Amino acid sequence: MAEIMRRWEMDGIGRDALWLREVAIPQPGPGDVLIKVAAVALNHRDKMVIETGRGLPLEFPFTPGSDLAGTVVAVGDSVTRFAVDDQVISVFTPDWIDGARAGDARTPSYWTLGGFYPGVLAECVVLPQDWVVRAPRTLSPAEASTLPVAGLTAW
Repeated sequence: MAEIMRRWEMDGIGRDALWLREVAIPQPGPGDVLIKVAAVALNHRDKMVIETGRGLPLEFPFTPGSDLAGTVVAVGDSVTRFAVDDQVISVFTPDWIDGARAGDARTPSYWTLGGFYPGVLAECVVLPQDWVVRAPRTLSPAEASTLPVAGLTAW
């Protein structure tokens, strides 16, 4: 794999601040997986993040997008859940594992990929192993990439 990849980055709020850039491929740290992105599903929320920021504390440059399907191409030390060549999808709200979601109506928890955490509109991304799950074998990458937001919302 080349040492350079392409990634969409925002330097501010608005579509005029969104740029496709060449950057170094990130390397997985302990507990992380490097994923070669095969497909990304775009949601209306992603459009709102780009156009308005949705009032989120975005740190620029910021990569939007939350839903990916891809292949694990490298793992960091202490990764136990995945191996190279595993097919995975991202988890939309990675800090929410079980039970009631953090926050309330006055202080909602919007700690999501591509909305609080940097997103996935890139050729490769590094994510903690707990921020991805195995992709369904019966779905193509394009189909599987639609599950994190739309699939979970429907569920």
